[in-house]
Amino acid sequence: MGGRWLLSIIIGVSLSLILTLQLRTTDVLHHNSRFDPWVAVPEPQQRRRLSSYGLTGWKVGYSDDFFKPPNDPRTIDQKVDTTTSLSTIRPIITPDIDTTMDLSIIRPFMRPMEVCGRRAPIPHHMDVHIKRKYEECPLLEQPPGHTTLLLLEGVETFGRIGNNLIEFLHSLQFAKDHDAVVGVMMGSWPMHLITDMWLAVHDGDIAGWREFMEQAFCIRTFDSPEETEYYEKVIHMETRELFMYTQDGPLNQYVQFQGKIIRTLYRSYNNGIGLNMRKKPVNDMCSVLEAIFGNEQHSAVYSVVHSRSLEGEPGLKLMRRIAKNVGCDPVAALDMTPEYVKAILAPRGMLEHPILFITDHQRPEILERLLEDPEIGPNIRLIPEEASWVGGDITLAVMADVFIGNPASTFSGFIAKSRVSLGYEANYMFRKKNDDGEW
Repeated sequence: MGGRWLLSIIIGVSLSLILTLQLRTTDVLHHNSRFDPWVAVPEPQQRRRLSSYGLTGWKVGYSDDFFKPPNDPRTIDQKVDTTTSLSTIRPIITPDIDTTMDLSIIRPFMRPMEVCGRRAPIPHHMDVHIKRKYEECPLLEQPPGHTTLLLLEGVETFGRIGNNLIEFLHSLQFAKDHDAVVGVMMGSWPMHLITDMWLAVHDGDIAGWREFMEQAFCIRTFDSPEETEYYEKVIHMETRELFMYTQDGPLNQYVQFQGKIIRTLYRSYNNGIGLNMRKKPVNDMCSVLEAIFGNEQHSAVYSVVHSRSLEGEPGLKLMRRIAKNVGCDPVAALDMTPEYVKAILAPRGMLEHPILFITDHQRPEILERLLEDPEIGPNIRLIPEEASWVGGDITLAVMADVFIGNPASTFSGFIAKSRVSLGYEANYMFRKKNDDGEW
């Protein structure tokens, strides 16, 4: 069981990151997003009209200038498969897509990806292509008597927020891999998990919310277990099993499918309007960005360092096991020394910009060292305690120009997977020194 659990940690946190985590470029990645975003918060009567587009009260953004980052990776340091060449994995980063498609037929809501007014680097034609590829839900049209159901129920989960998000992603992956439909009981853990940060319920329209959820993720929602009795087969899996699930299919299909799910979430991030499944007002996913950068949140250039100690010795043991299997340094991501951080930020020209520090507060000496460093210290910014919350912290890290995380943390893992899904390449988690002692 220990080996399987470790394999799940490595794959669940890193599989979609293999392609991008150690990419080096000669250019600095900037957002270049100086524009006035169109923010739509429809009135109640407009929400009903827009419900078929999945825009019921959620922020969407639009701008005419489309940003394409200088994605020209020179080397990949990640030690995964020494026989794999750059030419063989680039098609996974930029899959073969028909660039001649008529973009005028794109539905009105399929605007270039934006979160909190910040343009995501993913090319819009790629986003559209992948969404179209997976947007049909043929199994929902089958009679229940010929359909297998993976049922998610209860409120007990394995681990914290990072684990739970991966468990939800894995449930959809399992269903896809096994020709099943994910069934979710109303009031169960996925409902609470999702609506706290995305897809709030507006105007009490549960029916409209359920319809959108089912079509967006190709799932079924149920009010009682009796409704599932008509299905040919019902699979029950503990959340620990979902967390440990690994798929055997092509890597590029895994990356595309998981990325589509994540982008679906971020197209409907909560903006402080509406209620979650507990019927409590939702927070604004952009609140931390706004608290730190104010009116400059759309264009601010910044990095995020996520320091996670993982309860001391257990974290060290886990990192040593990951390092043995993957080849990264066993302590660098835990210690976050100034040397380590500067080795990542300096080549990208990011030492002159704000460095946001997210931490579990278990090792205060890490922050103290960074603050004392003459190059890093002046630009370290802390999240105000009154503004910090899990959704806001995630958004801050996901939309950063550079992210430095911990490969043993599923919280870091979800952030990095989200960034890969949105097209960001400056994600640093699996690092090691070369023969010259350089990171």
